[in-house]
Amino acid sequence: MSDDIECFAFDSIPSTNDYLAQLAFCTKTQVCITSEQTRGKGQYDRKWLSQKDTSIILSIRYVFPSNIALNGLSLVVGLVLVDVLEKYGISGLKLKWPNDVYFKGKKLAGILIENSLQGDYQSVIIGLGLNVDFNQNFQCETPWIDLKQIILTPIDKLNLSKNLINKILEYFDIFESSGFDKFYAKWAKVDYLLGKQVKHTSKAQLFSGTCLGVNHQGVLLVETQCGVKPIYSSEFLHLC
Repeated sequence: MSDDIECFAFDSIPSTNDYLAQLAFCTKTQVCITSEQTRGKGQYDRKWLSQKDTSIILSIRYVFPSNIALNGLSLVVGLVLVDVLEKYGISGLKLKWPNDVYFKGKKLAGILIENSLQGDYQSVIIGLGLNVDFNQNFQCETPWIDLKQIILTPIDKLNLSKNLINKILEYFDIFESSGFDKFYAKWAKVDYLLGKQVKHTSKAQLFSGTCLGVNHQGVLLVETQCGVKPIYSSEFLHLC
């Protein structure tokens, strides 16, 4: 990794995202990695469950100019996971809009992005959790899978972490100059929701329909009886 990156490593920590968020703001890219999170976070205040020494758990704080639209950024991080894991011989991964990585219908990894405005900059914290070698008695409502079940070769978590971080930074450079549009074709090939029936359960917007994929800004499109509706958040989105 570049000398311009500040790295913090822990054996155990409540949350890698929270650790980076409490640091004083600076424009240097910062990484926090740990063997265990005791209060890991998922989307919409859900808990991120994991076991010690069985996952890659890391967060990156990256600074974008304030005029950069961040639509589609979590999708780009998902594409990083697909591209890096393909180098390890893993094919058939799918990305569930906007922040989950699936293999054969089971969750392999999740992404959480939090951002704040700091003057002329956007401070973005990207949290990533990748299941590597869970104990089989691990209890979770969401069907899960880990790398150990997919490939026989043992995974060097440190090297895989480095590869993921470096690829994220590489893709962020592209995203900063070209936006999600540069990644649109890649996403279409691994879109888990494409063609699937979904329902949106917000009281303000109650409907069901068929996923058409995403547009060039990374917004999910759902075909309903009343036309195509754009979806900007997965909070009220469910598979039928």
